[in-house]
Amino acid sequence: MQFWSGIANGARERFLKSFCFATNLSAPEPGYDLIDYNKPRGLETFDPCSIANFASYGNWFQRCNVPWVEQVNVASVQRRPNRFAITLSNGEQTVATHVVVATGLSHYANMPPVLASLPPGLASHTAQVDRFDRFVGQRVAVVGAGQSALEAAALLSEAGALPELLVRETAIRWHSRVSPDRRLWDRIRKPISGLGLGPKAWALVNFPGALHRLPDEGRLWLTKNYLPPEGAWWLRDRVEGRVPIHLGTTVLSVREVGSQVAVLVSDRASPRNRELKYDYIVAGSGYDIDVQRLQFLDPDLSNEIQCVNRRPKLDRAFCSSVPGLHFIGPASSMSFGPLFRFVVGADFTARTLTSRFASQSSLPVLTKAPAIS
Repeated sequence: MQFWSGIANGARERFLKSFCFATNLSAPEPGYDLIDYNKPRGLETFDPCSIANFASYGNWFQRCNVPWVEQVNVASVQRRPNRFAITLSNGEQTVATHVVVATGLSHYANMPPVLASLPPGLASHTAQVDRFDRFVGQRVAVVGAGQSALEAAALLSEAGALPELLVRETAIRWHSRVSPDRRLWDRIRKPISGLGLGPKAWALVNFPGALHRLPDEGRLWLTKNYLPPEGAWWLRDRVEGRVPIHLGTTVLSVREVGSQVAVLVSDRASPRNRELKYDYIVAGSGYDIDVQRLQFLDPDLSNEIQCVNRRPKLDRAFCSSVPGLHFIGPASSMSFGPLFRFVVGADFTARTLTSRFASQSSLPVLTKAPAIS
């Protein structure tokens, strides 16, 4: 929950796009779902769920079910014959026959190459914005059209900044609000599941291991194209009519001009490229899963991992091409499909892993993401 706590610290009004019933961690017995945590506290049980509340739920879940967790970062994981040598940030060392890399979205914030040359004082990823009220009165370009970009634009506007959205697409996609009390025919025609509405989403949730059997090319296409960037229903009124939106706009280059950033863009509104000036740029450009970004993995070990589109290629028990090295969460999505980009895939993952380890009478070591600075 370190990653999500960091996101929540940027603004308490940040929310998850998923339904509450689709945001459960996996426990061996009932009573530890997000709704079990929220309902006695009078909190939301359908949607939206605040990220701060989700992080609080995760910490409560850990205290109740895994009280022996050691709060220490993993500095390095190296391969040894039939085992792994693990060094912790406090200098302690240990060995394990299995390692599970469960770092979530940590390490994977995607800064577009066109913005990468800018210093932190002029640009950052949405996940790295620690306070929105520090931009009061400043012109801020928000690049992107997904949930994080749209939410950042809303929060900047509400904090007194002057945000503008630069959107490459020609339109912004918005979720419609879903009632938990729908008519029977609507529930049959468009069943609700942890991935949203419709038969496809229902099938992905209820047959979580099915896509692993597909050829890599088909699974890769579905994972990359399923659930494109969209905004949640509760953001629409906070963005439309409040934040200027430049549709069909592509950022071509950026350059520092004193304390500002000059952004060269091409857009459908002008036959020629034009330059816009901002005090800051926020990139709502999502996350790019790449095993090479996991700096605690020894380079020789990283290079040994067979990948699909830079993500580890995994067997049916989430094990990589390096025996004993497992990856779960978003890093497993190219091997198992879009369900595993989200918390809703946690139950299948946990039960699959524990079944494998129980049959081998071997306990894994779970890696913890280094602290986010």
